[in-house]
Amino acid sequence: MKPRDLVAVLNVPKAERLDLIAEGLALLAEHVSTLRDDLIHLQEAGRSRGAAVIDGLASEEAAKMLILWDVVRMGWTDIDAVRGQLRTFYSHLARGIYARLVEGRPADLAEVRGYAESLRHSLYLDGPNDVDWIFRNRVEADREESLYVDYVTSEGDSAWITPARLSDLKLSSWPSMVVDLALALHRFGCTSKEGLEIIAKEWEGVSLDDDTHWVKVEAINKSILEKLGAAGLYSNDLTQVDVRLALEQWIFPLGGVDFSPIKVTKTELLAERERWVASQWQ
Repeated sequence: MKPRDLVAVLNVPKAERLDLIAEGLALLAEHVSTLRDDLIHLQEAGRSRGAAVIDGLASEEAAKMLILWDVVRMGWTDIDAVRGQLRTFYSHLARGIYARLVEGRPADLAEVRGYAESLRHSLYLDGPNDVDWIFRNRVEADREESLYVDYVTSEGDSAWITPARLSDLKLSSWPSMVVDLALALHRFGCTSKEGLEIIAKEWEGVSLDDDTHWVKVEAINKSILEKLGAAGLYSNDLTQVDVRLALEQWIFPLGGVDFSPIKVTKTELLAERERWVASQWQ
C-alpha cells in the first residue's frame, strides 16, 4: 500500500478520472459535514479550544475539495501543471492558504497571487511599523499553535505557548468560510460526476492571466450553477447562503498559483529592519 498517492490519478485512463475524483469528493464532503456537526456541538457546549481544533481539521479537508475542483477546472492538457496541483493536496501550507484565499474578494488574479505569496514566507516582519518583530509563517503558526503546547524562541525571548489561549476566542469564529463554501458546492451537485462534467465543460478552453478580472470568474460560476440546476443536481437542503457563497467566494482557479514555501532568513529580515530605521532619519 502506498499512501499519499493522489498523483496516481494520472495513471488512470482520462475517461475514468472524473469518476475517481467524484468518489473522493463525496467522501470528503461526508467527512467535512460530520466535522462541522461536531464543531457545532463543541460551540454549543462552550468548548472553544476543541472547536478551534476541529475547525482547523475541517478547513483543511474542505480545502482539499477545492484543490480537486481546481484540477477539474484546469483540465488535463498540461499534465505537469495538473501533477503539481495534485501534490498540493498533501501540503498543510497550501491547504491553509486555500482556506484564507476564499475569505477574500480579489479583483483579479494578480491580487490572488500576491496574497498567496505573502502567506508563503517562512518568516516575516510585522508590528505597528510593519518591521517591529519577526514572526514565523502565519499559516503554519496558526495551525500548530492550535494543536500543540510548545516552547518557542523569538529574537532572544523564550516562552511556552499553549492552545489554552483559544479558550478566550469568540465561538462565532467558526465554522471557517472554506468549510461552508465546500459544503455549499456539494449541495449544488459539484461532487457528482455529472456536476464535474459541467464544471469541466464550462472551464474548457478558458485562459487566465494576472489581468483576468473577477467578473469573468463570477459569470462562469453563475453559468455552472444554472446548468447544475437544469440537470436536477441541487440538493433539497440548498439555501440562499449556499447561493451567495458559491457565486461570490468560489474564487479564481488556483492551479497556476505557487504554494511552495519561500525561505526567508532572520538575517534578511534584520537587514530589512535596519534599512527601514535608517530611512526614518534621512
